[in-house]
Amino acid sequence: MGHVFDPDQEGCSSSQTVVLQGCAGIGKTAGVHKFMFDWAAGMVTPGMFDYLIYVNCREISHIANLSAADLITNTFQDIDGPILDVILVYPEKLLFILDGFPELQHPVGNLEEDLSANPQEQKPVETLLRSFVRKKLFPESSLLITARPATMKKLHSLLKQSIQAEIIWFTNAEKRAYFLSQFSGANAAMRVFYELQQNQSLDIMSSLPIISWMICSVLQSQEDGDRSLMRSLQTMTDVYLFYFSKCLKTLTGISVWKGQSCLWGLCSLAAEGLQNQQVLFEVRDLRRHGIGVYDINCTFLNHFLKKSEGSVNVYTFLHFSFQEFLTAVFYALKNDGNWMFFDQVGKTWQEIFQQYGKGFSSLTIQFLFGLLCKGKGKAVETTFGRKVSPGLREELLKWTEKEIKDKYSMLQIEPMDLFHCLYEIQEEEYAEKIIGDLQSIILLQPTYTKMDILAMSFCVKSSHSHLSVSLKCQHLIGFEEEEQASAFMIPVFTLNQSFKLHNLPVSRLHLLCQALRNPCCKIKDLKLYRCLISPASCGALAAVLSTSQWLTDLEFRETKLEASALKLLCEGLKDPNCKLQKLKLCASFLPESSEVVCNYLASVLICNPNLTELDLSENPLGDTGVKYLCEGLRHSNCKVEKLDLSTCYLTDASCMELSSFLQVSQTLKELFVFANTLGDIGVQHLCEGLQHAQGIIESLVLSQCSLSAACCESLAQVLSSTRSLTRLLLINNKIEDLGLKWLCEGLKQPDCQLKDLALWTCHLTGECCQDLCNALYTNEYLRDLDLSDNALGDEGMQVLCEGLKHPSCKLQTLWLAECHLTDACCGALASVLNRNENLTLLDLSGNDLKDFGVQMLCDALIQPICKLQTFYIDLDHLHEETFRKMEALKMSKPGITW
Repeated sequence: MGHVFDPDQEGCSSSQTVVLQGCAGIGKTAGVHKFMFDWAAGMVTPGMFDYLIYVNCREISHIANLSAADLITNTFQDIDGPILDVILVYPEKLLFILDGFPELQHPVGNLEEDLSANPQEQKPVETLLRSFVRKKLFPESSLLITARPATMKKLHSLLKQSIQAEIIWFTNAEKRAYFLSQFSGANAAMRVFYELQQNQSLDIMSSLPIISWMICSVLQSQEDGDRSLMRSLQTMTDVYLFYFSKCLKTLTGISVWKGQSCLWGLCSLAAEGLQNQQVLFEVRDLRRHGIGVYDINCTFLNHFLKKSEGSVNVYTFLHFSFQEFLTAVFYALKNDGNWMFFDQVGKTWQEIFQQYGKGFSSLTIQFLFGLLCKGKGKAVETTFGRKVSPGLREELLKWTEKEIKDKYSMLQIEPMDLFHCLYEIQEEEYAEKIIGDLQSIILLQPTYTKMDILAMSFCVKSSHSHLSVSLKCQHLIGFEEEEQASAFMIPVFTLNQSFKLHNLPVSRLHLLCQALRNPCCKIKDLKLYRCLISPASCGALAAVLSTSQWLTDLEFRETKLEASALKLLCEGLKDPNCKLQKLKLCASFLPESSEVVCNYLASVLICNPNLTELDLSENPLGDTGVKYLCEGLRHSNCKVEKLDLSTCYLTDASCMELSSFLQVSQTLKELFVFANTLGDIGVQHLCEGLQHAQGIIESLVLSQCSLSAACCESLAQVLSSTRSLTRLLLINNKIEDLGLKWLCEGLKQPDCQLKDLALWTCHLTGECCQDLCNALYTNEYLRDLDLSDNALGDEGMQVLCEGLKHPSCKLQTLWLAECHLTDACCGALASVLNRNENLTLLDLSGNDLKDFGVQMLCDALIQPICKLQTFYIDLDHLHEETFRKMEALKMSKPGITW
């Protein structure tokens, strides 16, 4: 915290916005308070700020209207004089701390015009806070904001050049030190510490400071029954329920029934406060909920309530999560006929969360899921004296199914929020049912915590459907210490030893991999984007590959893997039980390890006949790497059908190796060598291999390979002799008219069955159109032709249209973007539309078509014989009459799209 406002690399220390994010109970407010004390002592940001204005956002959220001046004067209300005038002399010396920034209720783009730049103007609280964040108010001042992850989704787009920091969880060493500080004796502290380490879930949860505090607070007595109960705590709901039940046992001088009455009152108080966005309560508020003066002064209530700072008779919950938990209890027990104070909270739980748009991200909803677990009913009844509403569980589950059906496909639900809810209820059958309705899980947040991975692992292990899981995560918080420790562990196998699952080093992905190894988990597709994957993580994934009967697709993208990590992964791929079919390692090699990795992969290709797709694009393989790789590709056990070596720093030398592979392969159908400097000689080597191949290659992608007309005669020979080849992409090569002339000779041969030809940006002119026209006269197979970004011109287009009108032409999609066309060719194009019943897509975008030409095309498009469904043109500079024709066309043919 002492460095978040340090000058940037250029030495600039102007006004900054720092966002401190973290989940409930991580210590955001504690961190801010520590920062304020250190600032007051001159230990941080010396000379940078003259004044700190602290704003507890939750405490002001229920106020109708406020001004920035109100916030400042309330902060310095014990100072006499015109404090506002003094403070505003140097606004750049101000730091506003917005603690507990609320989840915004309105869309980010709304209410922009309502933002205020006037410190004296009163505005609704949300508008006032937006004005600070958007730097409308005090643009020269700095901001320190704390927020939960759910809040960040909307807040992020409001921020301008912010610095975002995340509070990390307790490490094991920090947690151990904390426990030692909370108990009177080291032995007692370490007994509890070691006990919770026996429970993986509790060990993870206790890395949250508030969970550690709750455990230490109620386990001072160290009863034997408590330790056995600790072993059963699996969820956040369990821990909170454990805390409240233990507090109830501390009652002295009053009955348990009286204590439960106080808890009932706290539940309705919490729910009413959440409904009204209120966290501060006066004595009369407590009395309305059955909590009297005697109760307020009772030691028992000190476990849950505290006096607000600076106020005599104003109270708040010890932590906001207590208010959220008790609200969940209120709704879980609300239908009990003996409940008092129902009148204070008029809205249902659905109404509250629809009103504020929180859904699964709400901690209250997550607690509600936990309380409705079938096994929790007895504990809830013992603590609060009432039974859980019998119909609420089914009501919540139906609501969940509806929310997913309505919102999940539109990406309105963050999957991790849903996972936390399903984890809290701890019912695998129900999790299986919900997850089974999803086709894919996409997790794209920049950071995830250990608790997030625990919740996700619980859900995916219950997946009985063939799911696709994508995880893009630059930081997995809470695993750092474990991986540092595992770095000193000796691997349990070498390259030549059989693969073993036991004693693998702990990794960031070990929780997820545990779930993937579950026999019931049917995840088939795992994508890892920009993840920090250590050797230990690859070892865990290798264990999955050697055991999972369902995982068939594994993709790494922009994930730099060390050679030692890939070595471990390859051991899993070589295991006889590995069922993987598709392996993608895109932009995942380090340059210095490419040759070694290709050697490992070659051994995989020799051992694993299930692997049918290998994508190594955007890796610096080089010619030597491909040489090693081809030793595996040429092996008779290799069954690869799709090979992608795009952007791999290949030259013509690699093509000689690939040519020898093509001659012996009996399975390869698709070859991608996009964006490599193969040159004409390289492609000639490839063509030699293709002409002597087994005749099953279907797709050849040679885009951006530094080609010229010199290689096109060889390509034409491949076209005329390889009936299986249906797709040829030559985008962004200097093919020119002469090269296309050779290609057209191949297209005219009876054995050519090419369907898709892409010649985008190939330096063609109108001179090539006669050759294309002649090819269309005889070729009945071509379906997709892309000539975009070539200077065909109107004359060339008119010649090409003769071929397009020929009965032999079966072309369905024609791409002519940026081909230097004008209205002069639209008559010829219109005649094509009037005669060609096969064409369904025509792209004329980026051409100089005016009203006359577009209207001519519309007249043709409206004819019944024309089957065009997609028509791309530029709509700029067209006049009203043209738009009317287009609207008439749309009315006549509703299925057509522009």
